[in-house]
Amino acid sequence: MSSRKLIHAARRDFNRRLLQAGVATVAGTALFGTRNALAADKAVLGHFGSANPQTYAKATGAFQKALGDKAAVDFVTVSAGSQVISAMAGGSIDICNVGSSPMVVGFGQELDISMVYIEKIITDSECLAVRKDAGIDDVKGLKGKTVGLPFNTSVHFAFLSALKRAGLAASDVRLLNLKPDSIVATWDRKDIDATFIWYPILGDVVEKNGKIILTSGDLADQGTLVFDGIVVRNEFKKKSPDLVLAYLKEYDRLCTLYREKPQEVIQTLSPYLNLAPEKTKAYVDSFHSLTPKEMATDKWMGKPGAKDTGVLKTLRDQAEFLKSADQMRKVPESFERYVDSTFLAKMV
Repeated sequence: MSSRKLIHAARRDFNRRLLQAGVATVAGTALFGTRNALAADKAVLGHFGSANPQTYAKATGAFQKALGDKAAVDFVTVSAGSQVISAMAGGSIDICNVGSSPMVVGFGQELDISMVYIEKIITDSECLAVRKDAGIDDVKGLKGKTVGLPFNTSVHFAFLSALKRAGLAASDVRLLNLKPDSIVATWDRKDIDATFIWYPILGDVVEKNGKIILTSGDLADQGTLVFDGIVVRNEFKKKSPDLVLAYLKEYDRLCTLYREKPQEVIQTLSPYLNLAPEKTKAYVDSFHSLTPKEMATDKWMGKPGAKDTGVLKTLRDQAEFLKSADQMRKVPESFERYVDSTFLAKMV
């Protein structure tokens, strides 16, 4: 089978599996089209429409300035990780951030992509909240309780990891698969005792007689990492490694801006996204990135050739989780070929 047919077959199989799991996806050819050959003077950057550094770069022209006259920058706005992977399979996005779950599924389909950076770590933006009147003080207290969350997501993975570390099995709780936008109504009806979810939904349930008993950051201290990665198409990476490095260096600069001058970010993005400043601030406050030095340790990505890193372990754990949820046919023997730390090594 030709490489083109393999790519299209992988994309069809990937989309079919996501649809079976109830995950919204958009066919790459319908939304993005397929480029037969990438122009050497163009970089197509995907970004989500939230107040993240990629959106800030689009608003200020930061990536274009960083790439200079080496390439013209095009942006594609995405709303789901499945779109990112489908577009990369079709050759329509060169670089984009994506959650670890769809990224792992892409690796399982042997798509020609690499994770080259950690976009952000999930700490206090995704948490386990319980009803104050439910008599739950820790994860062990969830035994026999009803928990609602969206299945096959980062919070599902994090919740099952938390149960395992507390000595509980999924069968010890009544676990409901809820769409994110239905969680607050379910909470209001008192149909659930707890939820593991992200903002802004998390803030809503906390305001309505809820309290946080665990964050995704707590799991990191116990060895379970929850993160989003920056993924690159290997063809683009091989053709234009200088553009990938320039992108990552600029991304690191923007993350420093988020940490050190958040008000500058808020003043720029609030009018750009038509958001109230307090909502932009809430996102910026919950955005946690790593420095290249931190990322190059074995706790995270490690240096080129590292085989026992937190990222590799998490990718394998998450793949096992997705396979058990019928989202992957098989777990790759190794994820080392999908994690490329060579650009990171040049930034340390």
